[in-house]
Amino acid sequence: MPAYFDTHAHYFDRKFTTLEGGAEALLSNPSFCGVVSGIINAGTNLQNSRVAVDMAKAYPYMYAAVGIHPEDAQGLPEGTPLDPYATLEILRAWVSDETRRRADKIVAIGEIGLDYYWEPMDKPLQKAFFEGQLEISCEVGLPVLIHDREAHGDCFETVLKYPKARGVFHGYSGSAEMARELIKRGWYIAFGGTVTFKNAHRVREVAASVPLDHLLLETDCPYMAPVPHRGKVCHSAMIPHIAEVMADLHGVTPEDISRITTENAKRLFDLP
Repeated sequence: MPAYFDTHAHYFDRKFTTLEGGAEALLSNPSFCGVVSGIINAGTNLQNSRVAVDMAKAYPYMYAAVGIHPEDAQGLPEGTPLDPYATLEILRAWVSDETRRRADKIVAIGEIGLDYYWEPMDKPLQKAFFEGQLEISCEVGLPVLIHDREAHGDCFETVLKYPKARGVFHGYSGSAEMARELIKRGWYIAFGGTVTFKNAHRVREVAASVPLDHLLLETDCPYMAPVPHRGKVCHSAMIPHIAEVMADLHGVTPEDISRITTENAKRLFDLP
């Protein structure tokens, strides 16, 4: 069975406590490790980013991304919005130290971006965090994991301001046209469980249009479990269901998808 690289997961999430043994039982299971060749454990605030780092240190195939998600920046669902200057300076100091960064297995800044779905919505605050983290990524040479929910135009315009930025639009839900423009600029496009959903015809059309050399796989676990696991706690060992759909869309084998997307992940995140 081919092994896959999951480029977007949240193994610190409390949903994993509902599973027997929690995330640790999954991550140390030999059958799980036989399916998963690598994982990017992505933080959404400074606190869980530190947990993501601790977990990455515990598993040889796991790496960490650290950053501030737009919802966390706003203090959603109940909390106080963060101060951009103070918070971003902490993040900058953390990732600017290359020795510490390597010791912490930090390979990306994320999850960052814009989310225009949830109310109340503070667009200026979200943009301040998004642009601030893109600046940091350019300063230190790390790729970014971008969250784009119902904010396609603003996300695209924002990354155009930072031509040195690189990374992946995760859980992609934009148009094929926007994907083409991003790929021209060196960006990668990632798809997860949504491509397996019965009514996700448009997502599959876009996924089929993305060249294999700019395609990545993800689960966004514990969310977005693919068919036939809808409603369950998602995890990385479910990724073959996503890969099978991708293989059909591109007219290749799951083994091809495994090899190509793993090579893409290693290239983007500068992994051995």
